Amino acid sequence: MKRILLLSLLFPALTFAHGEDKPGPNQGYLQMPGGFHTELVLDQDRSAHIYLLNMEFKNPTAKDSSVELTYKNGKKNIPFKCTVMGGDHFHCVTSEKYSMKKGTLVVKAIREKAVGNEATYKLPLKLSSGSGHEMHH
Repeated sequence: MKRILLLSLLFPALTFAHGEDKPGPNQGYLQMPGGFHTELVLDQDRSAHIYLLNMEFKNPTAKDSSVELTYKNGKKNIPFKCTVMGGDHFHCVTSEKYSMKKGTLVVKAIREKAVGNEATYKLPLKLSSGSGHEMHH
């Protein structure tokens, strides 16, 4: 019982230790799906830039890497087409409309041959600090 209490008290600190409580180096939202971080930056046109960062939130790379991005809301699944942009990140676009106020964006990424778990970004995008502050791009 004490162990569960201790873990529940430490969980927010462990989450924030991964940087999800502050903007990433490209002013995006961070997740840690494995041995690397994903940073999501949404554009006004609803396209997305996804950076695959190392454990120190640096060195974005697209070498030996891939990204799949999907918008999900209930039974609605909208795939994006992701291509390498600038040699260091991915630009993902879709021709379908989706809500930036509800649903989730799901990222499946491989960084330099390291396969990550799904990174899920709940819409509208907010930092994990619980402060309620939103970032707008």
